[in-house]
Amino acid sequence: MQKKLKNRKRVKMKLAIIGAGPGGLYAALAAAGKDIQADLFEKRKVGEGIVCGECIFDSLGIMARPGDGLLHPVDELVLKGHREYAFPLSRHRKLWMLDRQTWQRDLARRAKNLGVRIHENIRITRAQLERMQKEYDWILDASGAPSVTSRLYSFTGHYFQEYLLAHQLVLASDFRALWPRIKIVFFPNLPAKYQPAYYWVFPKNAGRANVGVVCTVRGILNRDRPDIKKLLADALSAEGLTDAVVLERGGGIAASRMLTNLVYGNLILVGDAAGLTSALHGGGIDLACLSGTLAVDAVTGGHEGVAAYQEKLTRYMQDKLALERITIQKMRALNFDQFDDLLCGVTSQSRFTRFKTALCHPDMFYTTLKWFGTKKEIPDWPV
Repeated sequence: MQKKLKNRKRVKMKLAIIGAGPGGLYAALAAAGKDIQADLFEKRKVGEGIVCGECIFDSLGIMARPGDGLLHPVDELVLKGHREYAFPLSRHRKLWMLDRQTWQRDLARRAKNLGVRIHENIRITRAQLERMQKEYDWILDASGAPSVTSRLYSFTGHYFQEYLLAHQLVLASDFRALWPRIKIVFFPNLPAKYQPAYYWVFPKNAGRANVGVVCTVRGILNRDRPDIKKLLADALSAEGLTDAVVLERGGGIAASRMLTNLVYGNLILVGDAAGLTSALHGGGIDLACLSGTLAVDAVTGGHEGVAAYQEKLTRYMQDKLALERITIQKMRALNFDQFDDLLCGVTSQSRFTRFKTALCHPDMFYTTLKWFGTKKEIPDWPV
C-alpha cells in the first residue's frame, strides 16, 4: 500500500490567470517555474489593445532589466510647469522605454514554451468565472479595471471612487529634439480636485511617440469634468504636433488606490485589477509584475500564504505611496507659481537650492529619503 502511495502521481495545482498583460504574464511564468498547471486567458490577442506610455518605471528599485521589447533606458525626464526642468531620474530609479507588444509577446512565448496554456480571444464572463472557481484551485484576476471579479462580487464602483482618466495618441512626427528623453507637462489652470493632471510626450524613437493626457476624477463621469480630448488637442497645439500623423488612439481609466480587499474566495486580484496604478504618475507595470509574482508565491503557501498576500504587497509599496500622497497634496494645495518653484527646487543642480527646498518641504524630503534609502527584498522574479 505504501509503495502504491509513493508511486502515485502527485496532483498538480491548477491555476487560472485572467489577462495577458504584464501582471498576468509574470504570474504565468512564475507558475511555470513552480510546476503549477496554469491556463492564461486573454480577451484579445496577446499584445493587442495596449493604451500606455510604454515606460517601465522601476519605482521600488527591484526590477530586472526587460529583455525583448526594450528600446532604450530613459536617463532624463523633462518636467514643465511655467518653465522646463531636466531631472536625471536614472540616478535614483531606472526607467525603460518599451515596445510593449514585442515585450508581452515574448513573455507569452516563454510561458508557452514552459507549458502554460494560453487561450486568446476568450472574454471571461461572470457565469464562466463562477464555473472556473470550481474547476481551478486558484484564479488570479489580472483583467484590469474594472475587473471580472468585481462584476461577480459587485464591487465595480470601488474602482470609480478615485481614478485616472486618460486619452492617448500614437503619433508619427519629428521627435529628435526630445528623444531619448521623455516629457511631462502640468496643466496650470485645472482645479485642485482634478490634480494630478498633465500631458506626456514619450518618444519611442526619433519619429514616433506616445502622446497623452490624464486627469484625476472621482465618481461617475459628468459634464463638469474636464474635456479630456480638448486637453489633448491643446497639448498637441502647444507641442507643435497638430499636423502629426495619428497612428493609433485609445483611452481608459486606471484606479488610483489599492482596493481594500484583494482576495475573494479563491480569486486573487493582480495589477490594475487590484488598483495598483500610481495615483501620481499613472504607471503601474512594475507593480503589476510584482503582484503577479507575489500572488503565485502566495498560492504555493496555501490559504495562509494567500492571507498574507496583501500585507506583503503593502510592505513593498508603503514608502512609495507615502511620497506620492504628499506630492499629490502639494499639487492640490499650492498655486501654480508655488508648484513651479517646487519643480525648480527639486530638479536644481545646486545643492544649496535643493537643501533650501527640503527645508521648505520637510515632509516631502523625509519621505523621499525613505523611498530612495529603504532597500526592498528582491522577489523571486520569473524572468
